[in-house]
Amino acid sequence: MTDSGRWSAEAATQVRVITYNTAAGNPRITTNQADFVSLPFYREALGGDPAAAILALQEVGPAQARALRREARRGRCRVLQLRRPGLGNAVVIPDRYQVLAAHRSYYGAPQLRGLADGVWGALFQRRRPNWRQFGELRGWIEARLRDGASGREFTMLTTHLSVEASLKVFQARAIVARAAAAAARGPVILAGDFNVPAGRARGRDVEVAVLLAALQDMGGSEKTKRQDIDYVLARGFEPVRSRLWTGDSLQLPGSPSAETVSDHYPEDDVLRYAAAAS
Repeated sequence: MTDSGRWSAEAATQVRVITYNTAAGNPRITTNQADFVSLPFYREALGGDPAAAILALQEVGPAQARALRREARRGRCRVLQLRRPGLGNAVVIPDRYQVLAAHRSYYGAPQLRGLADGVWGALFQRRRPNWRQFGELRGWIEARLRDGASGREFTMLTTHLSVEASLKVFQARAIVARAAAAAARGPVILAGDFNVPAGRARGRDVEVAVLLAALQDMGGSEKTKRQDIDYVLARGFEPVRSRLWTGDSLQLPGSPSAETVSDHYPEDDVLRYAAAAS
């Protein structure tokens, strides 16, 4: 672990988190996935910068997954990944944080319950499920961390919920239940792509939004239509500041702006331990 003396008293009370869908699943986004590790907040997290954010990443392509593993071997961070064919989720944990325990899994029972719900809805409620989604395994990653700056322990969770409502509802129930169990031990952060539009939930998304409301949204009020389904949620923390990386704040070869790098904006939130605030 790094020496906690590297951080100011204020920084020791704060945790920075970025959630980002890197769009390997969108054929209209042509950014080379291996280049993502060159983005500024990736370089910070992978290189041991004291101000680095924990990165919660979704739709990570194979080339990016390999680049993350290669960078992690340098020993300045920990990378946890959960892969499915072609895509995956990842958490990049800067060396400020010690990983006490880590778990990752696919949504098994929620997938089966969602399938049964989708079939029932199609047969008896005239719903039209997105059947392709039932063949996609979604999952979650959980890490119990000790903050080297403050000595505090907390849980970091990330996920990417399905766009199919029948699956999304059961996946949301499962991940919120995990977050609630973690909150019984201390502060918890849940970050990712939840496929529920902020302030515009309709249909069964309303049920998912109610589930997610069990945690507080750490983001600001600047969400846009491009970035209104990605959230950093928490319990045991309170928001300090939030930004979206937009325009020319992100540039990669062949992708000169944040709008061309991905079809999502990175949400960059600074959180403060609630006990410290009081």
